[in-house]
Amino acid sequence: MKVEKKPLIGAHISFKKEDQLLGSIRDLLRINATSGAFYISNSRAYKKTLLLDQEKLKEAKKLAKANNFNIENIIVHSPLVGNIANIEKDQITFNLTKQSYLSDLKLMEKMGLKLFNFHPGSAKDKKLGILKCAEGINYLIENTKDDHTIICIETMMKKGNYIGANFSEISEIITNIKDKERIGVVIDTCHIWDGGYDLNNFNKVLDEFDQKIGLKYLKGLHINDSKNPLGSNKDRHQNIGKGYIGLSNLKKIIFHPKIINLPKALETPYGKDDFKRWKEEIDLLLN
Repeated sequence: MKVEKKPLIGAHISFKKEDQLLGSIRDLLRINATSGAFYISNSRAYKKTLLLDQEKLKEAKKLAKANNFNIENIIVHSPLVGNIANIEKDQITFNLTKQSYLSDLKLMEKMGLKLFNFHPGSAKDKKLGILKCAEGINYLIENTKDDHTIICIETMMKKGNYIGANFSEISEIITNIKDKERIGVVIDTCHIWDGGYDLNNFNKVLDEFDQKIGLKYLKGLHINDSKNPLGSNKDRHQNIGKGYIGLSNLKKIIFHPKIINLPKALETPYGKDDFKRWKEEIDLLLN
C-alpha cells in the first residue's frame, strides 16, 4: 500500500526560561507536530536575559531524535519590538533591533536551530527602508559568519508603512544582500491574502513568487486563515477553516508538492486549551 507523504506542520508555541528547548519539544510532540515556531526571547523587549541550560539542551535534542523530530524544522520568530528598516537620523531603533536580532541568532546557533524569521520593518520612504532593511541583514550575516542560521524575511501586507507588502519589495531587499546563501523568505498565508494574493489559485501565487523572488529562497510558511476578505490589508489571523481563505485552500497549500517538505507553523488565535485546538487544527489540515 502506498503511503501518502505528509507535510511538515506544527504551531507557534512557548519557549519558557525554566525548560527552554526541552519544554518546547515536549509541547510540539503533544500536538503531533513535525515542525513548529516560537520566540526564544521576550518578544516585547530588546534586552536578552536567557542563560542557556546545556543539560536541558542535551535532553531536548535526545527527545527530538527519539521522536524523529528535526529541530531544524523550527522557525524562530524575532522579537516584535524594533524596526530593522528604521531610517530615522538618530538610528537608536535600528541599532537596538540589530543587536536584539543578533543575540537571538547567536543563541540559535548554540542550540542547533536554523531558521530565524523577522518582519522587514516599516518606513515612510519605501526605497530607503528597503535599503536599510538590507543593511541590517548584511550586518547580521557578517556578524554570524561561521554560523548556519538562515535569516528569513516574512511576507507582509499593505498596512501602514510596512515593507515587504508584495513579492517585488522582498526581491529588492534580497538583491541588496551580499551573502545570498544565508537569506530566505517565510510566507504568511494571512498576510499575503490580506495583501491581495488570491490563495484560491495557489499555483499562480507560487509561480509569481518564483518569478519575482525565486522558490529557492522559500524556507517556511505560517499557516493561518484570515478574518478578512481578500485584499483587506488588516492582518487579522483566524482559526483554520473559519476564515475567508478556507480549509480547502489551506490544505492545498500545505500539501503542494513544491513546498510539502518546508516547515510550516500555525499562528492561529489562542483559545482556552491551546494544545487541544492546535492538535485539532493540525489533524484537520492533514486528514
